[in-house]
Amino acid sequence: MVITIDALSVNGKSTLARRISKELNFKNFNTGAIYRCIALEIINKNLDINLDINNILKEIENIDINFEDEKVFLYGKDVTKEIREEEVTLKANKWATNSNIKQFVTKIQKYFIENYDLVMEGRDIGTRIAPNADIKFYLYCDFETRVQRLWKLNKSISIDEVRENLKRLDYIDINKGNFMKPQNAIEIDTTSKSLDEVFCIMMDKINLVIKN
Repeated sequence: MVITIDALSVNGKSTLARRISKELNFKNFNTGAIYRCIALEIINKNLDINLDINNILKEIENIDINFEDEKVFLYGKDVTKEIREEEVTLKANKWATNSNIKQFVTKIQKYFIENYDLVMEGRDIGTRIAPNADIKFYLYCDFETRVQRLWKLNKSISIDEVRENLKRLDYIDINKGNFMKPQNAIEIDTTSKSLDEVFCIMMDKINLVIKN
């Protein structure tokens, strides 16, 4: 069984994907972590992303990424914290728009879809990656509520900066085609709901499908 969760940033999709996969004993596939692992591998190998991208992809074509117990492993090493470092984050965000790298990530995603029961989250999962998923969710939220949620996670910068950063990120996701609202998805407005409430709604929907 494949369950997809699509949403723009700060909708709780990663947290919910982890909780649902744990509840169902499914593998949790974090698309963002794949890009981060690729960025980390490129950094570790001192590869210049500005050179021929095909040569770079040949260097990392056998990359070994796995997910277990909410942790991310690169060649068997736990890199859950390492891939969250600023340099990795910045380069992962930049390189995620490269069409060759996106195609490379798609191959990894397809492999997991074909071989595991999993919960997969991202911005175009229910459209480009797993259009035939057993259950699709689409989460959305009022923009200012997302700003407040993000600011609470890091009050070292002003709320105006958070607002501008999120606005910029949304613009890139929507206009660069990174985000696509899936058709035939179960839509959930998370604006006035806690993560626990959204989790319960999603599990009710999933259990109905499983029983049938």
